[in-house]
Amino acid sequence: MIKFTQMNEEIFSTNLSKAVEKIKEARKISSEIVKFVIEPVEEHGKVLDGGDEMMKRLVLSKENIGGKKLLLEDVVGVLGGLFPKAPIWINISFMEMEGGTALFKLETSLRFRKPTLLRNTETGLAPFNVIL
Repeated sequence: MIKFTQMNEEIFSTNLSKAVEKIKEARKISSEIVKFVIEPVEEHGKVLDGGDEMMKRLVLSKENIGGKKLLLEDVVGVLGGLFPKAPIWINISFMEMEGGTALFKLETSLRFRKPTLLRNTETGLAPFNVIL
């Protein structure tokens, strides 16, 4: 198992870009313009710490991000609020084409953890899990 020891804007952004490319390749999507919809996922029985609660209430609230289509830089800004902590896992999947824009869904854990605890490290894309 690969130990993932660092997380910052650059690593997060690179891993998100690679996950998008993987999906675009598999689905033969040629659009250069990509946007993301962030969907926070409540994990029943999982404990949120103070930072998680803050992100849930302030940053990942429906009022703030509900249904918004964000550019990659904006996603990094939203989900990177606690770097080096990041969501423990994020499922990324293709939603639809909207004009010339490829729309992707990011289902994200509300638990922000240090890099060594992130999931999907075996793919080299932590915390992203590509759903095809």
